[in-house]
This record gives sequence, structure tokens and C-alpha cells, in this order.
Amino acid sequence: MAKSNSFFNIDMLVLSLLKVSDCYGYELVKKIKEVSNNTLDIKEGTLYPVVHNLLKKEYISSRDEIVNKKVRVYYHIEPIGRDYLEKTITDFRKNIKGVFDIIEYGEVEKNE
Repeated sequence: MAKSNSFFNIDMLVLSLLKVSDCYGYELVKKIKEVSNNTLDIKEGTLYPVVHNLLKKEYISSRDEIVNKKVRVYYHIEPIGRDYLEKTITDFRKNIKGVFDIIEYGEVEKNE
């Protein structure tokens, strides 16, 4: 899990994508960039420690598949991972609302 004072964590992105379909590592990197309309660009070196941590906590599982004579590791969200994702999303939405509340407060003060 990300640091408790972190506003945003990559776990949420990975688990949200895996909630839709199983993916392999590089596919997760591409989908994060694609689905975010090129706003988020997570590098593989950043992604894999997150994936390994999610595996360690059993939020996700993995399976190997042979694709073009090479082993590709696919990741799958587990029920405990879905529970963690929902809590993470709830916390994130609460935090983002707080940020917008502060921005709105600043805009009102500025206009008075």
C-alpha cells in the first residue's frame, strides 16, 4: 500500500484495470497511458514493484501463458483485492473532494 500520507497510489490504477480484465505487465503500462488519455505515464520500473507488492498481499494472482514461444505472466484481481480497491477508491474520492473544496474556497476568497 502507498504511504498513508500519499494522495494517490498506483495500486488503485492497476487493480481498476485488472477488475476489467486480466493483463500482463507491459499491457498494464500501455493501458494506464491509453485509458488516462496520455495523462499518466507509469514506467515498467515503477509498475513492477507495485505488482509484486500486490502479489505478496494476495490482492492479485498470476498465471503464466506461452505467447509466441515466450512466457507471459498475466495478473488477475482476487476478491480481497476487489475489497482493497473499493476502500482505496472511497479514500481517494474523499481526498479529491477535499482538494476541490480547498480550491473552491481559495477562488471564493480571491473574488471577494
